[in-house]
Amino acid sequence: MSAHPVIALWATPRTASTAFERMMLERGDVTVINEPWSRFYYYGADGPSTRYDELLPDSEPEAIQARIAAAADERTTFIKDMAYHPGPHLTGELLAPLRNSFIIRDPARALASFARRWPDFTWDEAGYEAQLRAFELVVERTGETPPVIDSDELRAEPDAVVAAWCEAVGLPFRPAAMTWEPGLPPALDLWEDWYDGVADSPGFLPPTSSPPPDLSDPWLAEAVERARPLYDRLFEVRLRP
Repeated sequence: MSAHPVIALWATPRTASTAFERMMLERGDVTVINEPWSRFYYYGADGPSTRYDELLPDSEPEAIQARIAAAADERTTFIKDMAYHPGPHLTGELLAPLRNSFIIRDPARALASFARRWPDFTWDEAGYEAQLRAFELVVERTGETPPVIDSDELRAEPDAVVAAWCEAVGLPFRPAAMTWEPGLPPALDLWEDWYDGVADSPGFLPPTSSPPPDLSDPWLAEAVERARPLYDRLFEVRLRP
C-alpha cells in the first residue's frame, strides 16, 4: 500500500482527458503520470496491439505498477489512461488500490475525431467496452458509483464540473489551475502528436457547435452504434455540474 492515494481517470480517446490532465499538472500538488499503461498495450513485448513494431523499456505490467507505486510513495499521484490500455490486466485487483473516476463523451463525436487520426482504429481501441467494464468492476467492489464526468459538460462548465470531481475524489478545488500557459509539458511527451489542441489552448475550450459528424463510413457508423448504449449507461450516472 502506497503512502499517498493514486487517483485514476479512465477515458476513451478524444474526450478532453488530456486537457483535464493538463489542469492537474497546473495544480502543482500531485504527481501526474500520462497513460502509463499505453506502454504495455502498444509497446510491450506481450502487449495486445500490433500497431507498432517498436518495443519500449519498462513496458511490462510490473514495471508500470512499480512506477505508479513509487510516485505515490512520495505524494498524491494522478494517472490518466485509456481504459483499454491495461488489456487483460484490467481487473478488480488492478483497480482496488485506486480512487477511480471516468470521463466520457458522445461516441459520434469522439469516434469521428478518433477516426480522423486512426481510420483503422479497432473496436478495442474505441475503448467504450473496457471503460464500462472498469466502471462495473469498481461498483462491484465498492458498492458505490464512482465519479463520471461528461466531456461536453466539462467544457461547458469547467469550474463546476472540476469542483464536483475534486470533491468526489478527495482533493481541494484549485481555481488557479483552470487556466495555463499554452505549450506541452514534458509529462505529456509520449503521445505529444495527439495533444496539439491542448498545447495551443490556455484552458478548457467550449464544446463544439459544428454540425453532426459524418458517419457515412460503415465501420465508423457500426462502432458508434455499438458504443452508444455503453456511453448511455455511464451518462446516466454522471456527476451533474
